[in-house]
Amino acid sequence: MSKRPTADFVDILEQSGVPVTEEALEAKLKTEVTGAGSNLSNDSDMSPFWRWVRAAVVTPTVWLIRTLLAGYVMPNMFVATAERWALELKAWEYNVTPKGAVKTQGWITFTKENAEDEVSVAAGEIIQTTSIDGVIYKLSVIEDSVIAAELAVGKILCEAVEAGDEYNLAAGYFNILPKGIAGIVSAVNEPDWITTLGANEESNDELALRLQNAFTSSGTWHIDDVYRSIISSVAGIRSDNIFFENTGDIKPGSANAYVLMEVGETPQAVLDQLNKYIMDDGHHGHGDVLTCLAIPDTNHVVVADVVFVSNLTDTQKVNEFLEVENRIRAAFRESAAYPEMTRARPESRFSISQLGTEIHNNMDNVESVRITVDGVIQKDIVSLLTQPRIQTLTVQELADE
Repeated sequence: MSKRPTADFVDILEQSGVPVTEEALEAKLKTEVTGAGSNLSNDSDMSPFWRWVRAAVVTPTVWLIRTLLAGYVMPNMFVATAERWALELKAWEYNVTPKGAVKTQGWITFTKENAEDEVSVAAGEIIQTTSIDGVIYKLSVIEDSVIAAELAVGKILCEAVEAGDEYNLAAGYFNILPKGIAGIVSAVNEPDWITTLGANEESNDELALRLQNAFTSSGTWHIDDVYRSIISSVAGIRSDNIFFENTGDIKPGSANAYVLMEVGETPQAVLDQLNKYIMDDGHHGHGDVLTCLAIPDTNHVVVADVVFVSNLTDTQKVNEFLEVENRIRAAFRESAAYPEMTRARPESRFSISQLGTEIHNNMDNVESVRITVDGVIQKDIVSLLTQPRIQTLTVQELADE
């Protein structure tokens, strides 16, 4: 996420010559009093006059400067430093609506025990994940559904039990039926399963970035920031996860907008909605042809050889193996777990040594970890307009060498 800049407004005022301490303000007042031709016979610190001035003038004025002006008024004048209330007022000025939290919706594939039977799946049935960083993510069936006879599988629309982008999990994560369903042997989220992206309530930093884009897109020409503003208005898509490629392949003015998700792959249903809105519904510049696409993937074979501290039980080792695997998968954007893990992203270098360091720093029972990518130990992944993904992941105990 692009970070908003910070500013020390007290220092800015001081550098501009504004007194920001009681000592500086008192010295300034004494200079002004002397300059005005007043001669005080008693200007010591214990002078009754200056004691009154400090109490009635100096202390309140310094509070006004440091607390009210530098700590409240000035920061909320700028998108870069504003608090939520000021950002929402600025959003109204730019006709930007802050994005609320949204629940993920998508198709779960249910497999029947006997294809010839008709099977009913009641609303409210739960499909969940295993524990990921101590959290079990759950979907529920939205409405009563029937999988007709002669069909071995059926897709049923489900919704996350809570709002949040952490439910936009990659294929295969939702695969557990905590309560058996008569006639059903398994359920799983297959690739491109999402129909509605889950999203957290838009954070201050995310809203500020969209406001920045809204300001730069206020011209009449459809430059990148105009399209960035349109695309990022969809819940679950962040401004800094949109990448443009001006191709000219179709005709002059054509371009691609590649969309990256914080978690999982970009759903085709969302891309279809965006492309319809921009091109079919006419929200594009004159002569422009813009196509929204999922960010292309590069798939990598990852092997993690792990050495644990001594005296771990077999059960402890199994849990440690699972955590190492989940941490690596989170780093490749398969889940929102372990936010302390650096995420791979386009147009950047994904440091494998940093990945190992973050596993070390957060797992006391891991004594050593050696990560191999595509057959090369500690090989960084350098991305252009591509998102690194895991093709296969193997986590194993390192044999003594």
